[in-house]
Amino acid sequence: ASGNTEIIGKETKYQAHVFKVSKLNVRLPTGKIRHYDLVEHAPAVTIVPVTDDGQILFVRQFRMGADQEILELPAGILDGENGNEDPQEGAERECREETGYEAKSIRRLGGFYMTPGYCTEYIHVFLAQKLVWNPLPQDDDEFLKVIQIPIEEAYRMAEAGEMNDVKTIAALMFAKNDIHFTKKS
Repeated sequence: ASGNTEIIGKETKYQAHVFKVSKLNVRLPTGKIRHYDLVEHAPAVTIVPVTDDGQILFVRQFRMGADQEILELPAGILDGENGNEDPQEGAERECREETGYEAKSIRRLGGFYMTPGYCTEYIHVFLAQKLVWNPLPQDDDEFLKVIQIPIEEAYRMAEAGEMNDVKTIAALMFAKNDIHFTKKS
């Protein structure tokens, strides 16, 4: 007897600020019942902000999970009940909060699950261009340094293994064919 894997029961064990941990009862294709832990996380956005003169805006900030400062693209969790904010509105807001720039042109390139083995977090990727200075206040728990890196150098760093934030590497790959730039000789 083989069927599909199916979640047949769920119980919240811990409710945190941006996620909760649930215990799942799962029926496997063999019919056996197994228990799994699931982190239910609000969806998020990450933005590839490109300036008119060919720089990508990154942020550097301390990340608890890495216990170090990480160079990454601007990103944030969607607002609203369970993160039901419109992803494009969230991307526009996060871009202004984290970089100070408003994108006059912004569009979704796709998205991905961060760690689907045990977490529901889904990240939408946006390309932000035609940037104009129009900051929003940063969250009071955010301490970010904005760093401009030329497009070619950013891709060189990502491809050389010099970046260690997976959403940043993935988002750069999504944007690769959409960022038009000319080599400065």
